[in-house]
Amino acid sequence: MTDTSVSAYYTHDHDKGVILRTAEDADELVDALLQQPFANSVAALYADMRPKASSGYPDHELRIAVDAEAKVGGIRYAGGETDDVTYVPGKTSAREEMFYLYMGHDEGWPQDSEVSIVQVRQAVREFVEGNGARPTSFVWREWPGGVS
Repeated sequence: MTDTSVSAYYTHDHDKGVILRTAEDADELVDALLQQPFANSVAALYADMRPKASSGYPDHELRIAVDAEAKVGGIRYAGGETDDVTYVPGKTSAREEMFYLYMGHDEGWPQDSEVSIVQVRQAVREFVEGNGARPTSFVWREWPGGVS
């Protein structure tokens, strides 16, 4: 167990975010996200103890996405030590256009970014336990064409 706290945002009701401190909290976040309408299918996570960028904003971000009906999700990490935007490649989606919604706003995702919900849970756990570092249990690929 760490002294880390992570704030997660996925609805307009989260002024200060949902606070995660443990693996159990990570699982509860994914469970809660799976119960949301598709309009809230993405959560943005930030480790509260990490330093801020010169802009005053977090120097990192983990975004997780879920499609409860298809039982798949996506994992994206931005910032950190390399300042890159990367994602976990998975299977190629059968959907013609690959997207999720963050608080009602359309976010395009790479066509090959579908991963299991188990992997999404693992990414959140590692992010919490690693104080906001990019999870290490995954192979990462550069986000195509910049961030959408």
